[in-house]
Amino acid sequence: MNDKKQLAVKRFFGLDFLRALSISLLLFSHSSWIYNSTGILGKLQDASGFLGVELFIVLSGFLIGGILYKQFLHENYSLKDAGLFVSRRLMRVLPSYYLVILIITIIYLLFGFSVSEVWKYPLLIQNFSSPLPAFFPESWSLPVKEMGYILAVILLLAISKSFTKASKQVLFLTVVVGLIAFTLLLKLYYDIYSTNLSLTKWSFDIRAVVIYRIDSVLIGVLLGYFYQNYNEIMISKRKLFFAVGILIFILLFLCIMVFKLRLTNASWFWNILCLPLLSIAICMFVPFLLSWETPSKSIGNSITFICNIAYSIYLVHYSIVLFLMKYFIDTTDFGLWQLNIFAIFYVSITVALSYLFYTYFEKPINQFRAKNLKLNDK
Repeated sequence: MNDKKQLAVKRFFGLDFLRALSISLLLFSHSSWIYNSTGILGKLQDASGFLGVELFIVLSGFLIGGILYKQFLHENYSLKDAGLFVSRRLMRVLPSYYLVILIITIIYLLFGFSVSEVWKYPLLIQNFSSPLPAFFPESWSLPVKEMGYILAVILLLAISKSFTKASKQVLFLTVVVGLIAFTLLLKLYYDIYSTNLSLTKWSFDIRAVVIYRIDSVLIGVLLGYFYQNYNEIMISKRKLFFAVGILIFILLFLCIMVFKLRLTNASWFWNILCLPLLSIAICMFVPFLLSWETPSKSIGNSITFICNIAYSIYLVHYSIVLFLMKYFIDTTDFGLWQLNIFAIFYVSITVALSYLFYTYFEKPINQFRAKNLKLNDK
């Protein structure tokens, strides 16, 4: 598929809303550093950050998965096509990511913090099989997504050359489901041999480690596959899918809040089932969101604006903006109204800086990418 056709594809308000919601939840979550939130508010902020990142991962998998699947169906799918897909994807995320790594590295050096493990970040291996270092902690989800796509592309290329007579649809499904199953086996291995009883450690050891999380992005890719092949059924049954998603969320809530499943008494739930079930629940909402019309032009424009700068917000909001604000402004003795003003400035600076970052760096690179890196459409 060439880029002109990709750029002309209709934007879905529901998916844009989901992306805007995910980045908003992330900002709300990290505001806990401002308020030092405890109690119900603190738990809500923790949950919002948790959900926001999962929304981001699954949605990315759905959108990129559809592109990958359509490209893989081409009869002349080759190493060049696979390489071009990976190049396009990395060109989308790496330039801005590298610039932010450079900025944060300079900040750390100026303030005397360690940068001994920074070399891992450009290679996207900072959390491949072990917990993320303290440097740029919010970046953990980027390797999860990109490594998921890269592994899928490598296996798709290998299996297409090995089974030239087999159905491309079957091969694609085999690779994606196989990778999901392999990730679940790794989680099972972790559950058997780990003695982790801390939710904080679980978040570092499982939730934010690539080899245990690529199933989430691939569940999104799997949804992209089904949408490409069964979109009429998915849209016609969208309310049923939505209800299933709600039921899965209720089930997760009951397991955690009512049945009190904890790492101490049900490690299997947290280590193996919790995150994949959450990813599946999010997928169940997508068909409904695909049919969601824009309520008004002003709302649509606002959501589109947030979506456009969402990646820039993701990169700069925490380890640059909030870190520097907290470093130079002591909020220890601030009252509630002062903290609220601080939070308003935090969000305003983040949005303004992200807009500049997007307009003068990210957008020009995306335009270059669209013009010069075109996927095969024949």
